Amino acid sequence: MMSLLSSWSLALTALATVPLADPWQREYTSAEAQSAHVIALWQFHAGAELEDSSGHGHTLELAGAQTCAEGRFGGGLQSFPGWPIEDVRHAAVAPAHPDLSPAGAFSIDLWLKPSPDLPPGGNCYLLCKKYVSHHDYQLLLTAAAGGARRLHCCLGFGSDSEHFYSDAVAWPADEWQHIAVTYDGAGTVRFYRNGQSLGGRTAPGRRAISPGPLPLSLGERTGSLYSGFAGILDQIRLSQGVREFAQLRVELDLERRVFVRQEPPPTATVHVLNLRSEPLAAVTVSAALSGLPAGDFELSDLLPGKPQTITFPLDTSLRPDLYDLQIRATLARGEAAQPGSLPDSLVTTYPIRLVARPVPDRMPVVQWGVGGVSAVVKELPRLKQLGFTHCLGLDVDEAQVWKAQQPQQSWPEEKRSAVAAMLDEALANDFRVLISLSPGSSLEHMTSEFARVDRAGNPLSEAGINGWYAPVQKFCEDVGCSAGQLYGPFPAFAGALIHTETRDAVALSYSDADRAAYRQATGAEIPDEVIAKWGIDRHTLAGFPDDGVIPDDHPLYRYLQWFWRTGDAWPVLNTATARGLKRGAPHRADLWTFHDPAVRVASVFGSGGEVDVLSQWTYSYPEPLRIGLPTDELLAMVRGASTPQRVMKMTQIIWYRSETAPVTKGAAPQVRSPWVDTDPDAAFITIAPMHLREAFWTKISRPIQGIMYHGWESLVATDYPAIYRYTHTQTQHELQRLVHEIVEPLGPMLRNVPAARHDVAFYESFAAQMFAQRGAYGWSHTWTGDCYQVLQHAGLQADVLYDESISDLGLDNYKVLVMPDADVLTQTVAERVRAFQQAGGIVVADDRLASAITPDIRLTPLVRTQQADVDKAALLALAATLRQELAGRYEWPAESSNPDIVPYRRTFSAPGGGASTYLFLVNDCRAFGQYVGQHGLVQEAGRLSAGTVTLRTDPPGSVVYDLVAHRRVESVPVPGGDALPATCSWPVTLGPCDGRLFLAVPRPISSLRVSLPPSVARGAAARCRIEVLDDLEAPVPAVLPLRVTLSDPDGRPAEYSGYHAAIAGQLELSFELARNDLPGAWHLQIEELASGLQADYELLVQGDDVDSVPSAD
Repeated sequence: MMSLLSSWSLALTALATVPLADPWQREYTSAEAQSAHVIALWQFHAGAELEDSSGHGHTLELAGAQTCAEGRFGGGLQSFPGWPIEDVRHAAVAPAHPDLSPAGAFSIDLWLKPSPDLPPGGNCYLLCKKYVSHHDYQLLLTAAAGGARRLHCCLGFGSDSEHFYSDAVAWPADEWQHIAVTYDGAGTVRFYRNGQSLGGRTAPGRRAISPGPLPLSLGERTGSLYSGFAGILDQIRLSQGVREFAQLRVELDLERRVFVRQEPPPTATVHVLNLRSEPLAAVTVSAALSGLPAGDFELSDLLPGKPQTITFPLDTSLRPDLYDLQIRATLARGEAAQPGSLPDSLVTTYPIRLVARPVPDRMPVVQWGVGGVSAVVKELPRLKQLGFTHCLGLDVDEAQVWKAQQPQQSWPEEKRSAVAAMLDEALANDFRVLISLSPGSSLEHMTSEFARVDRAGNPLSEAGINGWYAPVQKFCEDVGCSAGQLYGPFPAFAGALIHTETRDAVALSYSDADRAAYRQATGAEIPDEVIAKWGIDRHTLAGFPDDGVIPDDHPLYRYLQWFWRTGDAWPVLNTATARGLKRGAPHRADLWTFHDPAVRVASVFGSGGEVDVLSQWTYSYPEPLRIGLPTDELLAMVRGASTPQRVMKMTQIIWYRSETAPVTKGAAPQVRSPWVDTDPDAAFITIAPMHLREAFWTKISRPIQGIMYHGWESLVATDYPAIYRYTHTQTQHELQRLVHEIVEPLGPMLRNVPAARHDVAFYESFAAQMFAQRGAYGWSHTWTGDCYQVLQHAGLQADVLYDESISDLGLDNYKVLVMPDADVLTQTVAERVRAFQQAGGIVVADDRLASAITPDIRLTPLVRTQQADVDKAALLALAATLRQELAGRYEWPAESSNPDIVPYRRTFSAPGGGASTYLFLVNDCRAFGQYVGQHGLVQEAGRLSAGTVTLRTDPPGSVVYDLVAHRRVESVPVPGGDALPATCSWPVTLGPCDGRLFLAVPRPISSLRVSLPPSVARGAAARCRIEVLDDLEAPVPAVLPLRVTLSDPDGRPAEYSGYHAAIAGQLELSFELARNDLPGAWHLQIEELASGLQADYELLVQGDDVDSVPSAD
């Protein structure tokens, strides 16, 4: 038989002396009975049957129970069954006293002998001081399956109670058993019987019990319905502190209990402690994981209270499952005491779980925050149910880091245990946890030493920390390193949000550090004229060019561009924090960092520094399509990043009530939404479900790598007060549907489909933002945001360009350049635009355009009326005008006959040739509803939309598939000719605010070809190659969504079962069989989710001489 655990090492370790076990096997003597820790002790001695042997005067009064001579050590207390036999009290009562309500940790131990009359079901009370209150404690035997019983300890904490249960065991009649229960005053209860552990549990956050006024009842419940213990009790003791009752303790020193399959084997350390007052000559220790033995190991000369230690690696190559790690310590012959005192062996069991490795390319769905460690544990079931894969929920003690001037090494034991348990629970549920780190913001409130200063050197309050000081940068790196060191060992830890919402309040600073940083970057001094980061009105500057064109090295322009790029030092601090995180966890290449809101800045590259991901939150009102501009701005920002970056996008679950359903002054609307009556003071309400749906489709149409949401208390009902209010019950269900129906099956594909090459550009002029106070600053408002919505309704798909984009790369790839709010241009941009026009490019602009450029098409900026229907009609009218102006001058790659059906296109080119097109459609047809629509600010109710979509195809006759319905769509091909492109078209009907995704490929998807060995041995790998073929048996040149499931003979899915992306029509998987997998015929199911093709194959897993390991389930 193969060994499960290998390479054991044995070490003798001299650890701190631990308390020895109480001598519960014998009668407590006067010295033990009256020790300082003893609160009360009843031993029922002849002639003093009801007296308290501790000397504290807690004398009993009989109330139905009887003393007897048949106790464990002489006299005893006999009680009898109560209801349902008879609802009669059978108790001995100690009058109420404050000492009988221990203020912290405490222990209860006693001897009991059940009588044959012990009822087979129901509860039997051993001690009770709480009755039905939420104070004090009670201990009872409660029925379990198969005739067994559990010890049940209930503790009252004032406002509620907590229940703890032991393992279920048999309790033979007429046999004396010693039982004990300990509570550590911090949430942990442990049970013992005859020195053997009967389990226990930790309730996080609990502290001391709440003292109550009731007397202490022995052998019976305090009140009716009475449920006495049918049997005899003896030596009942109540003690302060956690007493020790095991004679031999086996402790597993292993912080984590959940592991990822095939991760480097963790080292388990086991301490074996002799808790007797005399030495043990020899103990044999063995370990097994759910039945597979590891061997026997001899320990000798175990001194009282001194541990000896063994270490061994856990095998993580087993199949994902829950296992019992069983440690058995067996005494050598002659070491066992008399029967009933010390068992010959002690068996301690610890649950160990192995989880499957993550399926590649799962799209993250991030909930920003539900609270801290305990809140994550509490909300994990709901987070999973709604489809979230990540959430924020960790922290670093930044004050400690600053005080120590070095990274934080650990948490206090209590918090560290809670963190480890939470991260284990998350990993067991295939969930990941992030941390929010804002050390720069925190430091501003810890010291004024690094304040920004005005020109006179006076500190500026609430203006942001000055990150150009070396100690600030070091602190940020130390905080990041702290997070890496604290949480990097836990696979459930996934990364960090770095410095959220830090740049808004930043003011210009003129310290020596600022001046030196600018001088080093440019060789120049900070201009005297600069007064604010928002720039300066050009009309106040003498000699400002009348045509709106400034030199590229204009002193104010150059300084402000530097300030917004890196000069406020927040990107520098982001980089320091992100680097610190990676330094603190160098083995975790999978960790990722993100910055949000990343485009709430002027239009220059560099936001976020060197974080891995840029993100931006967006409110969906008044039109959900507005989320498109900040998403495309993020894509523009990463194109200019100094290091590779990805994009994710966040939708706010919350709405500002003031901007959607303000408190009415005067006459109220005739239609009132129910939430207005139930939550009249709400300042933040829930996003309407149709807005969430449309915003979702708008953002996933872009090549983003994950989606995020913020506003947990507005998404679900919570049991605590919050500023965010839960005012729409359907929103959470809509999000759940979108994740389960769209993100999960299509997410891996979406993450691998790149952007299309666009021939329309949308220019955001930094020069105009600084000298004419233009721009949307990530909010998608002002004419800049409205103009972008006009483009979307006109079917124009654009790249967002900044000054640097045009200066560095030019405009050769574009046919149309849209220039809203471009009052001021740099010389290089102006020259590139003129050259673009001379080459036949079309410039679309408004009457604010710098006079040096004459637009080919002029748009009139929209002036919003705050009437949602009027403003939407105006947007559509502008879109229609733009389409008319472009007709005959521009060929749309994709278009819709209905301007409310907005197209967005992505393309994939296969390395071996051939290409495919992904066409997203978003329905923006909306009307006023009864949630907030009566206020006229937001049209929140979606409506159906129908139309015809046309896609330019190459080659002609492309075949179209609906990736949501998983079927082919009948399309009408148009060959083209006379310089007209080939197209195909098909009718569509979209549900309210809904989206759709179509795939156009050159030839029809025809078959699946699978390469799989006919058989494989356990412990070996079965390599599987899946090809999606067209009608010519060539791989389809597309990224295709697949569902792959390999299941064992019992139907258990194997690792990597789930949704995948077949890139260029091909997917390779390696199924690594575990040594304890079931032998027999395994079933491989493959479903191609574009055409709906399915295939089934069989894999024979060969057995060997190793029995399959049973799981702990």
